[in-house]
Amino acid sequence: MNDRAALHALIRRGPMSRIELEQEIGLSKPAAAELLRRLQEAELVRQDGHRASAGPGPNARLWTVNETAGYAIGIDVISSSFDVAVADLAGGIVAERKVTSRGTGPDPIPTLRRAVIDAARGHGLKLADLDRAVVGISGSIDPLTGLLGYAGHMPRWLGFDVPSRLTEALGVPVTVENDVNLVATDELLHGCARGYTDVVLLWMSRGVAAAVIVSGRLHRGSRGAAGEIDFAPITTDGQPISRLIDAAGVLSLASSYGIAASRATTAVRRAVSGVADHGQAPGDPEGFLGDLAGRIAQAVVIPVSLLDPQLVILGGDIGVAGGDRLADRVADRLHRLVAHRPEVRPATGRENAVRHGAVEAAVRQLQEEVFG
Repeated sequence: MNDRAALHALIRRGPMSRIELEQEIGLSKPAAAELLRRLQEAELVRQDGHRASAGPGPNARLWTVNETAGYAIGIDVISSSFDVAVADLAGGIVAERKVTSRGTGPDPIPTLRRAVIDAARGHGLKLADLDRAVVGISGSIDPLTGLLGYAGHMPRWLGFDVPSRLTEALGVPVTVENDVNLVATDELLHGCARGYTDVVLLWMSRGVAAAVIVSGRLHRGSRGAAGEIDFAPITTDGQPISRLIDAAGVLSLASSYGIAASRATTAVRRAVSGVADHGQAPGDPEGFLGDLAGRIAQAVVIPVSLLDPQLVILGGDIGVAGGDRLADRVADRLHRLVAHRPEVRPATGRENAVRHGAVEAAVRQLQEEVFG
């Protein structure tokens, strides 16, 4: 337990002296010295320079986690490409590789395996040097069968046990996670959800989906399909959510308010700019944003009522494009519908958020394995 506590402290705080480690985890001087000797012998920690002494005594030797003691892989799989990153035990990215998967045949696994091998080789590693992998993909993996669902746009990934095939191909334990869940993970660790434990993230782009965090943990549901809300009917005539707040629905709504654009994100940005210019822009940007906010509020009112989250995040390129102006309007309309009033914020919109979330998840699994 002391070894584990020490390793996590070194990961969290970076290089520390023996005295700092004693104070951090409550050890005596002999116990801390023995712990460091033991971890160094196991090649889990290494010396990392010295800190100058403030007095006449010797400089303090610094210790850190041996980041080469294990490697993890994070992969973002979309229909046309693979985005691969290799991270060390401390979470530092050591290699990256992005490859197209178009025109590579009906089976995507060999191309993904080659992308991982090439990425690892870029840091002087072989496939056998890798320990854990997390793969983000659009759709939901059934934990009983390993089959990918809600993914008609990913035909090459349908009809087989995805985690098992990937584990066999890469030779390491592979976890396959919904891509929006990984975006939520990234927001929880590095974005606008830091410090929150109960969060609903609404993803709006070419498709619509959600991620749910309860008590600081992702909620996936009994069949891995929690958050697959795009086909849920939202109006009395049975219109699904996806037709109202996905890219096509948002673009159509913008057109009805006189905002011309070829992409939904452009329309949203123009509306936000138009509101900021106090009506100088063409069309009715205020009317468009208000109507869009009403649709979004209707999309999240049931999850908010059921889960009572602290925070609702508007994600995807549409949510990010809307920024605070759209988020504020969603909050206003949502708060009229529910008694408990969560904050509403735009997602951070970090580039490669799915891959970042996959790397974070893979590194955490690796640390759990290595630290015991």
